[in-house]
Amino acid sequence: MHVEDLLRLESLDLTLLWGSPPLLAREISGVTATDLEDPGRFLQRGEIVLSGLVWWSAADEGAKADRFVAALRDAGAAALLAGEETHGRVPEVLVDACRRHGIALLSVPVHTSFRAITDTVYLRQWGDLSRRPADHYALPENVRGELSRLLADGADPDTLLTRAVAHLGAPPCYVLSATGRTVARTPAAPPLPARQAARRL
Repeated sequence: MHVEDLLRLESLDLTLLWGSPPLLAREISGVTATDLEDPGRFLQRGEIVLSGLVWWSAADEGAKADRFVAALRDAGAAALLAGEETHGRVPEVLVDACRRHGIALLSVPVHTSFRAITDTVYLRQWGDLSRRPADHYALPENVRGELSRLLADGADPDTLLTRAVAHLGAPPCYVLSATGRTVARTPAAPPLPARQAARRL
């Protein structure tokens, strides 16, 4: 999924405030929501950053916005999605900072939740798995890294599945064998008899 794909989704109703075509073509690896003034150390390359702009106030000079956006640039963020709820609009100093540092900026209207954006990104990435080349992954790098560590530590299949879908809100999920035997399930998933699972398969 690319930054420009988010703008095409009417359900999200996002607005492009600044971003050149090459920036909009950046691939999204994941999502981080933050209101830290300096979020750089918590970001992974290729992530979009969701911020309600609680860290900024109208009394602030442009320097605070500049530091925030510079941290995103240094971390390799794909884009900044700024919420309009806190200030009623995205401050012009933030638009200027994004222009200077080469970070695409999209505004998020009050009626669009950050959760909706996050779910959209991860569900699209999972849905694209079968259509992607072998060197791409539906799971973001930080999730794959965590799963690798859990595997090395001998984690059971239930734990692995639960962590793999945690960023989707931990929905009820199963890993089933071809005969319907439950290999793994998340805590929200009730027991599923093999015969019933086989019928569903």
